[in-house]
Amino acid sequence: MNIVVLVKQVPAVSDIQIDAKDHNLVRVGAPSMLNPVDMNAIEAAVAVKEAVGGTVTLVTMGTALAGEVMRQGIAIGADKGVLVSDERMAGSDTLATGKILAKAIEKIGGADLVITGKRSTDGDTGQIPPAVAQHLGMSLLSYAESIAVDGGIVKGTRKVNGGIESVEVTLPAVCSVMETMNTPRQPKVRGTMMAKKAVFDVLRLEDLGLDAQEAGKAGSATQVTELFAPEPHPVGTMISGATAAEAAKNLVGTLAEKKLL
Repeated sequence: MNIVVLVKQVPAVSDIQIDAKDHNLVRVGAPSMLNPVDMNAIEAAVAVKEAVGGTVTLVTMGTALAGEVMRQGIAIGADKGVLVSDERMAGSDTLATGKILAKAIEKIGGADLVITGKRSTDGDTGQIPPAVAQHLGMSLLSYAESIAVDGGIVKGTRKVNGGIESVEVTLPAVCSVMETMNTPRQPKVRGTMMAKKAVFDVLRLEDLGLDAQEAGKAGSATQVTELFAPEPHPVGTMISGATAAEAAKNLVGTLAEKKLL
C-alpha cells in the first residue's frame, strides 16, 4: 500500500510578524516546527503500514528549510520524503495549494491512502484535505479519531455532537486526523540516524506539469486583504466565599463598589 502523509512547516511562536504589504505571515527568519497534529498523522500512517504493509512517503510544500521537518517523520518510521519547492508557489491560497499537492502525489506515483492532520496552526482552515481529495477523485474521511484499513475500505470513527460516528470509505481515500487519535511514538536510535542521512527529492512546477499562472497569487482565487490578532479580553474578577450566601454577598458588594447596582 502506498501511503502519503502531507506535512507542513509552521511558525513555532504565537507572536509572529505580519507583512504590512502583502498581509502574509513573515516566515523568513522566524523559528519553525512541524505542524503538531501532523505527527499524529505520521503515527497513524506508520501504524497502517505495520498492519497491512506498504510504504509511507511524506510530502511537504515550502522553502528548502521546510524539508527539515520531515526528518521527524522519518525518525519514527516513515520511509522517505518529497519536498515541493518553488519560489513561484509563494502566496498560494488553499485552492492553489490543494492543486499543487495533488499534482505532487500524482507525480510520485499516486497513493492508496493520504493522511493529513486536521488543519495547520498557521492557516487554520482545514481546507487542504478536501481540496486534495477533490483533485484526486478520492473518498474523504475527515476529523478521524481512529482509522483502520480493511481490504479496500478505510474504517474510521469521529466525534459528533457528543457521540461517536463510525464511518467507512473506499480506497483510495484521504483522511484527516485529530491530535487525540494517538500518541506519536518516540524515535529510536536507528530511526534518528536514518533521519539525519535522509535525502529528499525536490519537485518544482515544471515537474508537476503546472505553469506559474497556476500557483502563487496568480493561481489563487482568494486574496488576504487584512490580517490581525484579536484584541485581548480583560481578565474577569473571581468572587469567592465560604458559602453560596457569602459569595452572593461579596458579589453584591463588588458590584456596589463599581457602581453597577
